Amino acid sequence: MDRDTKNTREKIIQVATRLFMDNGYQSTSTRQIAQLAEVTQPNLYHHFKNKEAVYVGVIESLLGDVNEELVLIVEDQHLDTINKLQRFAVCLKTKHPFDFDLMMHDFRTKLTKETQLKLFTLWNQSYKKPLLDLFEKSDFTIRKGLSPEVTTTHFLNTLSPYIKTEHRSSALSIAQVVDLFVFGVSAN
Repeated sequence: MDRDTKNTREKIIQVATRLFMDNGYQSTSTRQIAQLAEVTQPNLYHHFKNKEAVYVGVIESLLGDVNEELVLIVEDQHLDTINKLQRFAVCLKTKHPFDFDLMMHDFRTKLTKETQLKLFTLWNQSYKKPLLDLFEKSDFTIRKGLSPEVTTTHFLNTLSPYIKTEHRSSALSIAQVVDLFVFGVSAN
């Protein structure tokens, strides 16, 4: 791929990321993407087959970038599990511009089954696997009856409201969210 083609494709991805993040899949059109990326719609379709292909390109780019940082956090031998969880959460908050709930809704309801499978596989490899690895090698013991898989899913669900795209001040900091996740609310 020549440099101009790569630059055009990257610009489309960048613009589409912002639009999908702000409006979701359903409310974003290829016409809006093309207009804001300053390309014609035929040029956009030269790079991407359709809107779903643009969305896949956005998600692939996002997951790849975030995954690199998550793996570094998980593999950092100088951090304990709690600090890794805090950094993991901060990374998702700062590097993941999508509202998790909206993204998952779009995955399940707006995309073809083939694309859903592709993106869920990518999501599992990029986000869930590093966290699962962290819980499997944790320096604290997970409560009896809970698997690293269940713990991973619960942690991501717990974080979801705190890493949304809105920049509102939360009653809890990321450190507090991780603390509550690990230690609960009981004083015992």
